[in-house]
Amino acid sequence: MRKLGWTALLVTALLASNAHAESNYPSKPITLVVAFAPGGGTDTAARLVAKDLATELGQPVIVENRPGAGGAIGAVGVTRAAADGYTLLFGSGSELDVLTAVKVKAPYDPLKDFTPITEVGTVSFVLAASPSLNTTSVGELIAYARANPGKLNFASFGIGSTNHLIGEAFARKNHLSLVHVPYKGSAAAVTDLLAGQVQLAFDTASVMIPLIRSGSLKGLATLSPERTPLAPELPTMAESGLPDFTFEGWLGVLAPRGTPSAIVERLHAALVKVLRIPANVETLQQRGVKVVASTPAEFGAFMQADVAKWGEIARAADIKIE
Repeated sequence: MRKLGWTALLVTALLASNAHAESNYPSKPITLVVAFAPGGGTDTAARLVAKDLATELGQPVIVENRPGAGGAIGAVGVTRAAADGYTLLFGSGSELDVLTAVKVKAPYDPLKDFTPITEVGTVSFVLAASPSLNTTSVGELIAYARANPGKLNFASFGIGSTNHLIGEAFARKNHLSLVHVPYKGSAAAVTDLLAGQVQLAFDTASVMIPLIRSGSLKGLATLSPERTPLAPELPTMAESGLPDFTFEGWLGVLAPRGTPSAIVERLHAALVKVLRIPANVETLQQRGVKVVASTPAEFGAFMQADVAKWGEIARAADIKIE
């Protein structure tokens, strides 16, 4: 009986301690992990959000880059962190939904190993063509590709990357024979696209639009449901005759599994305030990100649908990486 009494007291003390910690959250700096190198789109957006989030929470928010293995290294590190709200992932669909769809042995389950806080925003993709390709629309491209099977190449950032899966989905949907050419990152892929070594690529609007505007590339369509504000003259895939061919990337903030709901609610409220600051909305939009600021439940449901979508594409195209 005495042992049971001490056990009850210990449990009560631990619960009280946890409740106190949650009510005082945050009481120390927060680490916001980015699973990619500095200077990229995810990193830039994370640093923009971190600056005002620190003001809102009253504690420093430190962006920490942990690149490697397609984003898996940084994401795995967050799954192993304490679920106390002090280590968060500023993640994307690339290292969560897409990577786990193509991995033979996925290092984590995006739906079970993370607690969603908010989707920061969606990222537009654009289909662009080399100036050497004599097509000016998606319809013309499809007609040319059907008449010339195996003669068109599309670039990606690597086997199993987001734009690899999009390219395979585009080919399968339109019964085309396109040759996939994987590169180690966007810069190398775009360089060869500009030079005409490859003819097509699906990349983010922030990368493609400046090159389209300068006349260096031909813009054929955006893959978002609506036209992108970065290039309102660019038609959507739906307007180009493919009404159900819609793909968007996403950015979001997640915590380790088991993070207390009180902390999730505190972080969500702060993030929504930051994301609704007009200057932040405008800056993110200029970088190709449409602000969403969803609830944790909405973000979780969105991720569930996204994981299923990419998994279906990977299985249909038989894309698997070790």
